[in-house]
Amino acid sequence: MIFAYRILLMAAVWGWASGLAAQPSVTCLPQERGAMELVPIRANFHTVGGRMGGFDPCESKVQFRLPEGSANPALMISVHGGGGIRDVLGSDEAFFQQGFATLVFDAYAMQGIPGRDSLFWARSVTNEARQRMIYTTALAAYRWAIQRRDIDNSRIYLFGVSNGAAVVANLAGLVDPAHVKGVISEGVTPIGLGLPDEIRVPVMLAFGKLDDFGNADPKGSRWTLSDDCRLNIEFPSVPAGSSRYCNQSTPGRRIPNALEWAEAVKQRGGTVEVAYFEGMAHSAFFLGGLRLGTATWGNGQTLGASVGATDAARKQFLEAMLDFIARNP
Repeated sequence: MIFAYRILLMAAVWGWASGLAAQPSVTCLPQERGAMELVPIRANFHTVGGRMGGFDPCESKVQFRLPEGSANPALMISVHGGGGIRDVLGSDEAFFQQGFATLVFDAYAMQGIPGRDSLFWARSVTNEARQRMIYTTALAAYRWAIQRRDIDNSRIYLFGVSNGAAVVANLAGLVDPAHVKGVISEGVTPIGLGLPDEIRVPVMLAFGKLDDFGNADPKGSRWTLSDDCRLNIEFPSVPAGSSRYCNQSTPGRRIPNALEWAEAVKQRGGTVEVAYFEGMAHSAFFLGGLRLGTATWGNGQTLGASVGATDAARKQFLEAMLDFIARNP
């Protein structure tokens, strides 16, 4: 009953129409594409270098959809994690079916490194490298979206998973609250570009209770994930945050985990909610359902790699996200 109510509420707020997509008009920006390349660190493990790009709405994997018959709908920008665009195709469809305009992209293709599969990106490239590419594309996509007149650009929401969750958490530290009303960060990692000292819009941190992804401790959870500061880098375009004092120049120190970050932000006046979900691991909308297990990364570490969720958990997570959105209109 509550779930049905939330759906009806969303229908009223966004003028929910059919599940068909209107065809938006876009201007191509090929000059915005990057020219990055893989840089080996050791066998089967890489960082990236080269020229960072921005956002071209005509890149082949970009999907910008407007619900048919809905005037000026709210926009959900979904930001993929380390595995690439497939990380958010399921969530993108779920939001579109709720009456949102939706935008997804492949940051790796946008930055000039297409053709690699999701497993390569997830296990053979550093967090900081993936996040630099995803962040740069996502920031440019946000700046592109706020110029649109076919959406309500005063009601934009950001959703990110895994490395994308870290990206949208950082974006929460610089977006304009006149445009962005809330950020949903699923399975966030503090490792890579760090997390911001302050946020400008409400953030929901979401974790599956079965999420052990990236944790070397067999009993560890995503929300306790941490590592040595040497795995963080300072990246000029992210807001001031943990990577300023915890980075490659301060090895031996520990990166604050997601819950420690959330508490610090709340003490500075930021709004952060933390929610946990039964029957859910990493990336709730991952194709193929719930799968528990471990995997060996390109750096030789064997880490938690449980992904997906049960249908019931995915439904509960979607309901919780819609509730968060309804409370931050």
